[in-house]
Formats: sequence, structure tokens, C-alpha cells
Amino acid sequence: MRNRIEIHPGVFRHLDHYQAVYTGTADRLVSAGLVLAGQLPGQPGNGRGMCTYNPDGTKVGKGSPTGRGPGRKYVIAKKSAEGVVFEVRLNLSPERRDSIEALQARASACWPFPVVRGMQFLGASALEARA
Repeated sequence: MRNRIEIHPGVFRHLDHYQAVYTGTADRLVSAGLVLAGQLPGQPGNGRGMCTYNPDGTKVGKGSPTGRGPGRKYVIAKKSAEGVVFEVRLNLSPERRDSIEALQARASACWPFPVVRGMQFLGASALEARA
């Protein structure tokens, strides 16, 4: 998957339109601080496949108006070969989305490695290597 990075051991993030999508097992997502154990689907009082939470942590009930406001969190259970994997979709503000995209653009501009002035490149200085 494009732009998929590991932000915590066993927790991966990628961007999907206006959301940051975090994927991992229940234990890994809880240890990363993305969800509380009681917010996971399948827990008492929660749905089996998906739960939605407001930015303040309150649960969004059925029939409540939904929106794309920043901070809204969707927790989704998915089955995989390894067992149950959870996906946390967090709505981003436009500013946060822009900052993440800028970081990714900056990182890809330096790929595979940056050339720094004065850096040795195969025995020659960087300035000599450019000539």
C-alpha cells in the first residue's frame, strides 16, 4: 500500500482522502494510544463490526447525525489470515492533512538519500561528484 508507514510497533498508518487510517491488532492499537480497550468492536455495549466516537470520546449512537468533522473516530473490526485486525479511521482537519502530506513530500524528495554539501561520495566530495 502506498505511503503506509509504521508509527508504532505493529501499527501502520496511511492516508485515505480526509482520514488517517491506522491498522493493527487490538493490543497494538491500545498500546499506541489510538483507542481504549472498551472502544473496540465486540466489547459490551459496542457493535460487533464498527463503532464511532466523537472527538471528546463519547460514543455516537445509531441515528445520530454523522459528519466529517475533525476528530471523529471510526473503529472497524476486520478478519484476516492472522485473526482479527482493527482499523481506526480518524477524520483529519485540513491543516493536519496538509502537514502530513508536506512531511511525506519532503521525505520522498530526499529518497533514496540526501546529498549534503561536503559529504563524501565514493571518495570524492559532493561538489566534485556533481561536476
